[in-house]
Amino acid sequence: MDSASAARPEPWICPFLRAGAADGTLGDPIRWPDEANRCTALGDAAPQSLRQQEYACLASAHVNCPRFVRGANLLAEAPPATGAGLQLTPAVVAALLVLAASFALSVGFVVANGGMDLPANATRSPQAAFASVAPGGDPSAEPAASTSVEPSVEPIVEPTPTASVDAASATPTPAATTTTGASPSPRPSSDRYALLHACPDEPDCWIYTVRSGDNLVSIARYFGVALEVVTEINPWTTTTQLVAGQELRLPPPTR
Repeated sequence: MDSASAARPEPWICPFLRAGAADGTLGDPIRWPDEANRCTALGDAAPQSLRQQEYACLASAHVNCPRFVRGANLLAEAPPATGAGLQLTPAVVAALLVLAASFALSVGFVVANGGMDLPANATRSPQAAFASVAPGGDPSAEPAASTSVEPSVEPIVEPTPTASVDAASATPTPAATTTTGASPSPRPSSDRYALLHACPDEPDCWIYTVRSGDNLVSIARYFGVALEVVTEINPWTTTTQLVAGQELRLPPPTR
């Protein structure tokens, strides 16, 4: 019995088993081990050994075959078949005709009215305003358009914080000017004065005793004074290394 005359496979025969013909087509499987039988569980028809056909493909044991399990899972996960594309139903054709007629009427209306008139100011873009004052353009053409863009750079935010800082730092100054003594009164808001004592011969001058591990940068940063001011008041620091116990003259601390 050849594959053409083979009956439909019995339930115990693997449903993925097919018999290959000489022209390459696949048909019902041969119900006994035969080299023409092929496994189509994974898509491509793969030949199976006669022993594999006898003990798995042509027996109920095919349910434990890894290829059968994978093929069954692929069939279970396959999405339902959908249409090949948009079907032109009468309703769709009517909608397309209405849309085309509406577009044709709109174009005809615009043409009949001589086109669309837009205000000159509506079509003027910011780039055109800048081009009017660009090199080679007419400098007399609406200079206000270019100046209206400039205020975007105008906000002067810098003076505001500096003015507030100056005002905050200037508030203790009158207390220092009201005293006629050589040593200014310490600011109550700063705890840095605990490490300072007033210079005996100069107003607004404070003396700091250098401690181990100090350097000019750390001292200036701690008291909130400029490093250049510290070296200017203490010129010897440019040639001499700081040593614990030395005295540095400092301006009033800002921290």
